Amino acid sequence: MKIEASHYDTVEWNPEPLKPGKLWFRPKTIGKIDIKKKRIELKSPCRIDVGLIDYSALKFTDDSDYKAGEISFSGDIYTTVKVKIIDKPTIEIESTRKLFVEHYARIMKEVTGYQGGFAIKTKQHNCRHVGFGSSAVMAETTVMAINELLGKPLQFRDVRELVSHNFVEEADSKDMLFPGATTGGSFNTIRRGGMVITSTESEEIFHIDTPLDYSFVVGTPDVHTAGPESSETDVNCMGWERHNERINAAKSSLWIITEVMPYAVRGEWDKVGNAFYNYTLFGGKSMQMLYYQSALADVLFQLKIAKVEGGWMTSAGPSLVAFTKDKVDIAREIFEKNKFKQILVVRPDNKGITEL
Repeated sequence: MKIEASHYDTVEWNPEPLKPGKLWFRPKTIGKIDIKKKRIELKSPCRIDVGLIDYSALKFTDDSDYKAGEISFSGDIYTTVKVKIIDKPTIEIESTRKLFVEHYARIMKEVTGYQGGFAIKTKQHNCRHVGFGSSAVMAETTVMAINELLGKPLQFRDVRELVSHNFVEEADSKDMLFPGATTGGSFNTIRRGGMVITSTESEEIFHIDTPLDYSFVVGTPDVHTAGPESSETDVNCMGWERHNERINAAKSSLWIITEVMPYAVRGEWDKVGNAFYNYTLFGGKSMQMLYYQSALADVLFQLKIAKVEGGWMTSAGPSLVAFTKDKVDIAREIFEKNKFKQILVVRPDNKGITEL
């Protein structure tokens, strides 16, 4: 895949399959293993992505370049991971995403030098390829659970970089893994919930609790989505996005600094939501919405006309999010009128990852 923003700005990516445990990055500081308990179960919220700060900076894992940034919320659709220390040096996995989970268990064994084994069991929601960060959250929860059992040989920043810089995507059609693309934003989001802004090198630069009297109404249109082995979204959009984001990234950054952050601090979430409309309709997201050819921009504008406080397309789509205090029914009606195949009402999560 060749992503070309101009003749002097190209990114070539050949997504060759890889085996679980592939390491591109190893943390510099690794503490000693100190096992004090043999089992743990963690629960992590979903990540509702507003979008990247700079789409032109998005690179794939094997480029090891993390400057795209992200705005994201935490919601009450959960993934759970149980990990148990076992005497055998094997990795036993009970999961619908066995190969994917194995990758992160193996890199934890490799970087920590742990010689024992794990029994891992995962349970996740059924919302995949709709912008809830199912892959990233599964990876992060697995690694956090293992790190906890091993006595936290890795500090949070190191764990976050380990996952982000060794991030993979899972194929739908076959048991294959590919290099992925991540900002590290979902890790910051599940850490303690709320709304988080992530910037260069996956650093969290802003965090605030989401008001609990607001809801996310998430509508998914009836369009085909696919894993990295067959998805055309990247091919059709990313070159165009990189070209346009030379200007759009500056607008997004201005809106974040002068509207999103200050109005969130002031508790004026209707103004935060209006900035999200601007970001989505007049930035790189608009191209992704056009790709799906299902009138997503039109539906988003219907939400704005109906005075729904905020709206955007989550992640690479195709789901739209209505962020509202008292217009849940109105948002639902708009999605139903436009024949969206799935409509979910998601509540904010301000706790983040918790131990059960």
